[in-house]
Amino acid sequence: MSVRLPDTIRDRLPYLLSRAYLRQLDLFARHTAAFGISGREYAVMLLLEAHEKLWQSQIAEALGLDRTTVTYLVDGLETHGWAARERDPNDRRAYVISLTAAGQQTLVDIGPAVQRAKAEMLAPLNDTEQEQLRALLVRLNAGTE
Repeated sequence: MSVRLPDTIRDRLPYLLSRAYLRQLDLFARHTAAFGISGREYAVMLLLEAHEKLWQSQIAEALGLDRTTVTYLVDGLETHGWAARERDPNDRRAYVISLTAAGQQTLVDIGPAVQRAKAEMLAPLNDTEQEQLRALLVRLNAGTE
C-alpha cells in the first residue's frame, strides 16, 4: 500500500522545487548514461568551456561546492581525459584546471542527450511557460551567484 502525501507537504514550494530538482537529476542521468558523466561533472565542464583555466577554488565558488567535492569531480574528469590539472605557474600552491580537446568533444557529443533530458523535463509546459519558469527561477536565485 502506498502512502499519499498530504497537500500540506505536496503543495509546499520547498517540496515542489526539490522534486523538480530530483526529477531533473534522474532525467539527466538516464539520457546521458552512455557518457558516464554526472550532472556536477557536466557543470564543471561547462564552466571550463567558458573559462580557459580556473583554480579549483574558483570552480568551487562558482558552483557553490566545497573544495573537496571539486577535487573529486576534477579527479573524475581527469580519469575520463576530459580535463587536465596542472600547477599554476604563478602560484605553485594552486592547481589550474582546463578542458582538454576530448572534453570539448564530449560537450559536443553529449549536447543532444542533454537537450532530450531538458525537453522531457519541460514537456508539460508550452514555450511561453518554459520561459516564464526560467525567468522566475532566475529571479528567485538572483544574488546567489
